[in-house]
Amino acid sequence: MEFIGLGLSIGIGTLGEALVVKQAIDSLARQPEMASTFRTFMIVGAAIVETGIIYSFILGLLIWVKLG
Repeated sequence: MEFIGLGLSIGIGTLGEALVVKQAIDSLARQPEMASTFRTFMIVGAAIVETGIIYSFILGLLIWVKLG
């Protein structure tokens, strides 16, 4: 059961990161003169989402080692 929960958390986190990038690209299409600002916010947003994915992956490895 633990692995199913970890897989879901990684999958949902990846979906969240994809939505951040999608919104940044949509914003750049509307206002290309704000490219540096959007790029900065996109990188920060993606980094915040990515930390949750990395924590889930590490937790999955720890559970796998414990059960193995």
